[in-house]
Amino acid sequence: MKRRLLYCAVLALAAGSLPSIGRTQPATPENARHWLERMLDSAQTLNYEGTFIYVQGPHVEAMRIIHGGGEPGGERQRLVSLSGPPREIVVANNQVVCLLPKQQATFAGRDYRRSPFPLSIPREPGRLERHYELQMLGEDRVAGLDAQVIAIKPRDAWRFGYRLWLDRRNGLALRSALLDEQGQPLEQLMFTDLQLKPHIDDTAFAAPAPVPEAAAPNAGANASDARIPTGEPVTQSAWRVEQLPEGFAEVSHNRFTEASGRHPTEHIVFADGLATISVFLERLEGDSPLLQGSSQLGSMNAFGTVVNGHQVLVVGEAPAATVQHIATSIQYRPEAGKP
Repeated sequence: MKRRLLYCAVLALAAGSLPSIGRTQPATPENARHWLERMLDSAQTLNYEGTFIYVQGPHVEAMRIIHGGGEPGGERQRLVSLSGPPREIVVANNQVVCLLPKQQATFAGRDYRRSPFPLSIPREPGRLERHYELQMLGEDRVAGLDAQVIAIKPRDAWRFGYRLWLDRRNGLALRSALLDEQGQPLEQLMFTDLQLKPHIDDTAFAAPAPVPEAAAPNAGANASDARIPTGEPVTQSAWRVEQLPEGFAEVSHNRFTEASGRHPTEHIVFADGLATISVFLERLEGDSPLLQGSSQLGSMNAFGTVVNGHQVLVVGEAPAATVQHIATSIQYRPEAGKP
């Protein structure tokens, strides 16, 4: 499995004690749902620029965001790293473009909607309440702005919880925290400055043209690594997940093939309306497995295994037991993949 593809997929997929919160309010699900609906509306309609800090375990990174909403081109955004290795992500025209030094990968839009920042929730937040409890926690301040704090608490051990700080003026997410099974933060994002804009020019979201292969650095032996994989929906597959955790359902299934025709990779996405888990399936063809067993990077848990000569890799912002459960439930049935 190509590490560049996985790295971009995870990157496209965005510790310490949390501060105390005062001025508590009645903890009614209707109020919390109302604030989530405001957050969704602001993500679709507001234009803004800002800087936020991303904290994942010991890793701290600063990023600049330009977000456009309510324009004819639809919701768009650009993320630029301000620390560490240069990286950019452009979300526009139903595509995610991951830009790395000397590399670029493009991923077509999926069948499900993802709010690029700070997390994905369904267009009808009430759908979450079967597996999550929505709570009002009070008020706080973020980036000099008054914020309403709400909690999204899992009702079982298959998923993580969230805490959100929303701008009291418009519902815009100013800060978010992903919480583990003990309620401790695994990942946090927080604006340090934010400016609302009446309009953002289209050029802010234009992805640069790919570098011609002949002119690309290190062209030749590694040229295939610079090509952008193409994906197509899968209608028949030999792969099945026999036992999904309750609440999760398949939302997309695509196959990516390199220009050389080697290393075709199937990518299946499962979601419960909030948590998203990716399954990557690739024939090893004599290569060593990328991962066997469990691994964790901040909020991302992964579990790898080998099934019938294929690398099976499950990655997601979910507890380790959840991704392992999915990985060990995957079955290979060749007859099911035949037309």
